[in-house]
Amino acid sequence: MIKDSKEEGETVSLPDGRNLGYLIVGEGKPVFYFHGLPSSRLDVLLKREISSKNLQVIGVDRPGFGLSTFAPKRRPWDFAADASFLAEHLGIGKFALLGVSGGVHYVITCAALLAERVTRAVVISGPSLPLDTSEMSRMNKLFFKLGTMPIVGTWLQKKQRDMFFKIAKDPDSFFKSDRGRKLMETYPEADAKVLATPSEGRDIYFRSVVEAFRQGDNAIRALIQELELAKKGWDVDLSQIPPGLVHIWHGTADRTVPVSNAYRNAEVIPGAHLEIFENEGHISTIFNNFEKLVRTLAS
Repeated sequence: MIKDSKEEGETVSLPDGRNLGYLIVGEGKPVFYFHGLPSSRLDVLLKREISSKNLQVIGVDRPGFGLSTFAPKRRPWDFAADASFLAEHLGIGKFALLGVSGGVHYVITCAALLAERVTRAVVISGPSLPLDTSEMSRMNKLFFKLGTMPIVGTWLQKKQRDMFFKIAKDPDSFFKSDRGRKLMETYPEADAKVLATPSEGRDIYFRSVVEAFRQGDNAIRALIQELELAKKGWDVDLSQIPPGLVHIWHGTADRTVPVSNAYRNAEVIPGAHLEIFENEGHISTIFNNFEKLVRTLAS
C-alpha cells in the first residue's frame, strides 16, 4: 500500500529527464487528481475529506507548475504519458481520475488513451475544446482573448499572479478592500461565499494557486500554453472512451467556464453521465458536494 507522500510532495524523473511533481494523501482506491488553472498538486490537501473514505488521492503537477519541469510545445496526450508513467512508478494498475476546471480535458484525454486502466472519470467545472466563451462574463472573456497574446498576455498573467499572491497573504483583508469587493462582484453568489468565508479549505486553495507559480517565468509560459490549448479542438479520438466511464459535473452559475461547455462535452463523450448543479459556481460545485463526489469515485 502506498502511503501519504511528504507534505509538500515528491518528484519522479521521467524518461526524457523532466521531473514530475506529485502529492499523495490517504490510502485506498487510487484516484489521480488533475488540478485547475492556475493551481497545483497541493489541491489534494483539500481532498483529505475524500481520501479519508478509503480513497487515495494523487495530485499531479502539470509541466511548468509546482514541481513539474516546464515542457514547451506539448499537447494533452503528452501528459497522459506522464500520468501513465507515474502510475507504473507507484505500482498502480487501475485508477480513477478526477479533474477540475483546466484539468478536465486532461482527464478526458486520459480516459480515451488509457481506457483499459481507468475505472471512473469525474470532471468538474471544465471546458469543452475549444472552450465555449459565449456565456462567459465580459471580464473573463476579455482575459481569455488577450491572455495568450505576445507581451500583453504575459503582462496579464503576471498581474493575475501578483493578485493571487496578495490574496494568499491575507484573504480576509483583501476581500474587505475595494479591490477585493470589486473582484467578488464578478463571481456568482455561491463562489463568492466560498471565497469570503474563512476556512482551512480556502487557505489551502490559495496556497495551491501560489505554488503553481513556483517556477517564475516558466510558470507564466506554462499558463499561456495551457490557455492556447484550450482554444484548440480535441486531438484524441473520444470514441475510444468506454460508454458511461465519464461523469460530468457543472454548476449553472459558473461564470468562469460556462455550463454550455458541460453540455458540449456530454454530446461528444460516449454515454457520459451529465449532472447539472443549480446555482452552483465554478468553485462551489466541488466545495459543496464532497460526500457525493466520494460516492461517485468509489463506486
